[in-house]
Amino acid sequence: MKDSKKNYITREWYNKLVAELKELREVKLPDILEKLAEAKAQWDLSENFEYKSAMEDKDFVNSKIAELEKLLANAEIIEEETTTTWKWTVWYGSKVLLEIEWDKDKYTVTIVGTWEVKINDWSKDDLLISLDSPVWSAIKWHKAWDNVKMRLWNDRKNIKILEVN
Repeated sequence: MKDSKKNYITREWYNKLVAELKELREVKLPDILEKLAEAKAQWDLSENFEYKSAMEDKDFVNSKIAELEKLLANAEIIEEETTTTWKWTVWYGSKVLLEIEWDKDKYTVTIVGTWEVKINDWSKDDLLISLDSPVWSAIKWHKAWDNVKMRLWNDRKNIKILEVN
């Protein structure tokens, strides 16, 4: 069953996910199933660490496969030609230099799909922000040198778009 919400991803990211899914199905899962069969052959499963470990690995890989299948089933690939039609306008795939009101620092952000965001990498020179973020909501469809307001909790903050590539 498909969800109505699309997962916007680049062709490159789509190919990585397909390769990861193939690796899980064709390499990792068969290896785990082999270990599971070997562990079952040891008879006493109640105190069999190898069996319990293999079962946990199997459950993890199966849940990862299901997650990737769902993501790919709802994927909409944003091709490069689509993003170039929005040249100079903030759109999916744009690299944008921003100045944010509350700290006057400059941030370079790239607009990507939710699944492509680097969650723990907060370098000011290479932030990935998703189509679900408040920053995206504020800057989408704007051009370089536009000043926009971003809703932040119960306040609004100014963002200046310095460059769009």
